[in-house]
Amino acid sequence: MVALQAHICALKAFKIPTKPSTIELRRPVPENSVKVEECETHMRRVARGSGVAQSVGRDRRALGRSSAKCGYFPFRRQQQQQRANHTIPPLEFDATFAAAGVPGFIGKHGFRIAWTDYQGLLVEKLNELTAGEPYENYLTKDIALQFARDPMSASLFNYASMAHNNHHFFSTLSTHPTPLDKEPTLRQSLINTFGSIETLQTTMLDTATAMFGPGFVWLIWARDLDPPAGGIRRGAWRILTTYLAGTPYVEARYRQQGIDTNVQNATSYQAYKNSQPVNTLGAFGSYSKFGREQAKLPPGGTNVQPVLCVNTWEHVWLRDYGIMGKRKYLTEWWDVIDWGAVEQLAPKESKGTVDFMRF
Repeated sequence: MVALQAHICALKAFKIPTKPSTIELRRPVPENSVKVEECETHMRRVARGSGVAQSVGRDRRALGRSSAKCGYFPFRRQQQQQRANHTIPPLEFDATFAAAGVPGFIGKHGFRIAWTDYQGLLVEKLNELTAGEPYENYLTKDIALQFARDPMSASLFNYASMAHNNHHFFSTLSTHPTPLDKEPTLRQSLINTFGSIETLQTTMLDTATAMFGPGFVWLIWARDLDPPAGGIRRGAWRILTTYLAGTPYVEARYRQQGIDTNVQNATSYQAYKNSQPVNTLGAFGSYSKFGREQAKLPPGGTNVQPVLCVNTWEHVWLRDYGIMGKRKYLTEWWDVIDWGAVEQLAPKESKGTVDFMRF
């Protein structure tokens, strides 16, 4: 083997006399033109000339290592394709939007930028960051919640949260949007909180207009998971602003931790994890399903259900409305909201005949 290595080193310093089947070692070869068979032929010739055992020719892995020393790197002719776990989610009116844009709102070129191209970029980056990880099949919302407080995974959170938010925005648009008057229960519920639909509209649009920077303005149903003495769950509609790729879910801002990990060793921490129940069947109190859901919230916090949002990122509206057209973009958006889709996202208790508390 020592003789073989010495012979190879000598070959690297000189060019072999040219023959039809001889490889010129010092000539740069493009990656896609390297052939494993050529390197194998060369190494077998070297092995025979130096008296090294002929096992070099039989051992393909040994040839691979030797070929690396002589400057030839075997590549597979076709790279194995990585399965994409996250794809662009289909919209109900995808084909129509792609052909003609969202009627009365954005054109087909603006739709391609804001949805097809941008959402495609988000899921592509998300697939790169999650490939081979235990959470590669998680929903975008679940990924965002899991990594919201992990500064080392900021990119993962941003791509997952932005993909979720952008999809939420486009999912409430339609070619023939259902007007709010066709959803009387939802309409009355909103009036109970905001006083009038006009107040809701003005508040949302003014909030979005005043945002200095990109983000989202949300209409959410906020509820307290602790039911009052009467057994009726309290709640109200609220308007929430998130900047950049921020998430509206309060679970992302708080995580329960039952022990101080700064004073625990690995054994005690593992024992703590093993003590947590994995099945809530028949459980009650803090170990019940309700109790565990409540534990995910900040002390005194509320649970929120987003039902509507408007995207204020510039790439969504600059194409169709220009640099000074943000307010017009927001006004046009209000007129194309599919309130039927919003009603389907609204939780059941938000449409009940209860007295809502104003915050």
